[in-house]
Amino acid sequence: SFIRDEKPDVVVCTGDLIHKGRVTQFHAILPYIQRIRSITKFLVVPGNHDAKNSGLIYFEKIIGPRRSRLVMDELDTVIVGVCSARDDMSEGMIGDEQLDFLGRSFNKNLENRVMALHHHLIPVPLSGQKFTTVRDAGEILEFTQLFELDLVLMGHRHVPHAYVIGPTTFLYCGTSASNKVRADDSPSFNHIILNEGDIEVYMVNSRNLEKNLLLERKLSRTTFVRPRRTRIEHLLNSKVWDD
Repeated sequence: SFIRDEKPDVVVCTGDLIHKGRVTQFHAILPYIQRIRSITKFLVVPGNHDAKNSGLIYFEKIIGPRRSRLVMDELDTVIVGVCSARDDMSEGMIGDEQLDFLGRSFNKNLENRVMALHHHLIPVPLSGQKFTTVRDAGEILEFTQLFELDLVLMGHRHVPHAYVIGPTTFLYCGTSASNKVRADDSPSFNHIILNEGDIEVYMVNSRNLEKNLLLERKLSRTTFVRPRRTRIEHLLNSKVWDD
């Protein structure tokens, strides 16, 4: 209902769509994707669960290409999605071929430059101890600065979070449609307003559609708003460590 009511210019999904990479699961999710596509543009990249059991084969047959480029000239915007997922591996990898694809995809001089992938380029708090970052994150981070990307979208560990490095905002999404949340988080998704480099990000509760400001960046001034407690706040308020 949020997509129908808000009618965003585009919906970007950074995976996972499904859990085990099974063809039946991809067919089951397809009607929901078609509903989104009937309302607005849709770009999706596969996650590690989509890639399980050789699931990338069915992802490309049923959902779409594992990497893609969406140019919206009327909005002076380009969004490029790449596949960081590998079959039966929780960690991610981009590789030289996709790095070359990124370079060629951002060669058009559009104002708003957005990249989407599943795995993390930078670790985030409350995301557990698993190896969650991209193996060649250094090269990709360097690329974001050289090509002055405005926004990098990521998913994977179900933790809404944001960082800012140079011209680039790195934005992580929570889980939108499952109960695999962290601590006292709720399922959520991000509502992003991007205009000539200025960014507002609202974290939207998937259950009641309540919106909380997560980040505001205007004229190189960045304001972070934390709608949830940090790990250190949980620890300081716990009686476990009391003498």
